[in-house]
Amino acid sequence: MHATINVLADHLRNMSESIDDETMDEFANLLNSANRIFVMGAGRSGLVAKSFAMRLMHIGYQVYVVGEIITPAVSAGDVVIAISGSGNTRTISEFGEICKKLNVKVITVTSNRESVLGRMSDLVVLVDSNSRRTNETEYMERQLSGDHKSLTPLGTVFELTTAVFLDSFIAKLMIVKGVDESHLKMRHTVLE
Repeated sequence: MHATINVLADHLRNMSESIDDETMDEFANLLNSANRIFVMGAGRSGLVAKSFAMRLMHIGYQVYVVGEIITPAVSAGDVVIAISGSGNTRTISEFGEICKKLNVKVITVTSNRESVLGRMSDLVVLVDSNSRRTNETEYMERQLSGDHKSLTPLGTVFELTTAVFLDSFIAKLMIVKGVDESHLKMRHTVLE
């Protein structure tokens, strides 16, 4: 367990250093110029998308989660944010294709710029999820000693890194929109 936490912490530090400020500015500009924002993802990436949607709503954006029964149709002027580690998740990439046909801007948060979603997107936000690069020495030591088990199964690194990244991006959007935590609290649910 401790080794897994350390792998994730190292990965987050490396991700923080690799953030491209120009891409973040473009991300913010696309959201601020959108009529409405839609977020989508499958599985655990979908949970990250819902979490991000909630924070966007708290800031004051009009935001919807693709697949919910109250989500309206997208139209030109909207922005769709697709979250997919592989960028090739069939349902999400098919939704992306529909968005492009409707002249809707697509932002993809992925670890694979050359994926189906990456190639069709107006903006790709790259979240590197290769935990082997995070601590190459530790990884090589484990491989040489015959310890081949993954410390972070399936998409864990992508999902957790993306969740932390998007919550950090919320802090940037708060500055851009000129809101503080008291504004977010006013929009937070009281029905819990």
